[in-house]
Amino acid sequence: DRLRKMYEDQRNLIQEQNQRQAQVLRLEDEHARKRLQQDHEDQRRHNVELIRMQEQSSERKEQARQATEEQIQSQKRQTDRERAEIERETIKVKKMAEAEANAHEAKLTEDHNRRMLIDRMHGERDKWLAAIHATFSHIEGGLRVLLTDRDKLLMTVGGATALAAGVYTTR
Repeated sequence: DRLRKMYEDQRNLIQEQNQRQAQVLRLEDEHARKRLQQDHEDQRRHNVELIRMQEQSSERKEQARQATEEQIQSQKRQTDRERAEIERETIKVKKMAEAEANAHEAKLTEDHNRRMLIDRMHGERDKWLAAIHATFSHIEGGLRVLLTDRDKLLMTVGGATALAAGVYTTR
């Protein structure tokens, strides 16, 4: 009886130890599964965050590209407006120069005709040559001033156009 009791106690003790070990293994297994699930969930959240950050980065890049494109278009429009303004100014200055040249030419022609009439009336050859010389001097002076102004104008317009073309080309 005593041996049996001891044997039973020992068997119960071993059974309890086995149950405890099984329970410990179950708990460890459950903890490992929970840890794996948590790791998986953390990785999933991390991946979602990475995707969100990549999407935001792509959005920012697209916005920056659009802003750059809009700036380029705006500068192109501004350059076109400036070019049109320069062309209008050039036409205006050219018309004014032509009008001044016509007025000057009309005045010179009037002076020349008057001198010719005076020379014919007096018939003096020296006065005739002096009048022609004076007339051509006036014409030469007027043309020189006109050509000097035109060169300056063309140089200014050419320089501004080259600058605008350079800015436009670099953009």
